[in-house]
Amino acid sequence: QHVKQALLIGDYGDDAPYHPLDQIQNHIHKLMPEGWELHVSDDYDLFEMERLEAYDLCIVYTDAFNKKISSRHAAGIITYVANGGGLLILHCGVSLQETRYELKQLMGAQYRGHSDYRALKMYVSSPAHPIMQGISAFVMEEEPYEFTLLPGAERTILLEYNMEDETWPAAWCSEYALGRTVYVMPGHHAPSFDYPELQRLITQSILWAG
Repeated sequence: QHVKQALLIGDYGDDAPYHPLDQIQNHIHKLMPEGWELHVSDDYDLFEMERLEAYDLCIVYTDAFNKKISSRHAAGIITYVANGGGLLILHCGVSLQETRYELKQLMGAQYRGHSDYRALKMYVSSPAHPIMQGISAFVMEEEPYEFTLLPGAERTILLEYNMEDETWPAAWCSEYALGRTVYVMPGHHAPSFDYPELQRLITQSILWAG
């Protein structure tokens, strides 16, 4: 039986003051569905097209808000997805779009910053979607990232959260040419991954995107 290969890319130590990869990589390991193998790296050169092709899924947890993503890496990610690759972006992985407008378009949303860590009520927006099977509304402590959804992008909002009487997207997915992308907003630190609803959401996102 073919074992599917997933790659988790993030940052360690001084490169990740807020979202170190070593805090969460064991959690992701545990959430891999049966028949999947996880490889973990902090080497952004793995975003190059000819290297990404080796994987069925790329999971992004980069803390790259202060880094410039090269056009080669951006092209690698976009080509990989367009050719049928799966992309799962967790929480801070959205930092890849900070210096690359092309990756904003791929994600279908513009990151606007975040307010203070707090309890957030999460609502299921698309209960019929395979990613959301068996998940109902829940409350979790999280760092609330805020997004403006870009017009013209096709997406399915999976999860939303409420903050000060406003509703914000907390997870969405889209098909992009031959590939699939999922963005999951929660995931600030290790305790985020203790919520069973988020665990299920990530596992089912891996299955759908990969």
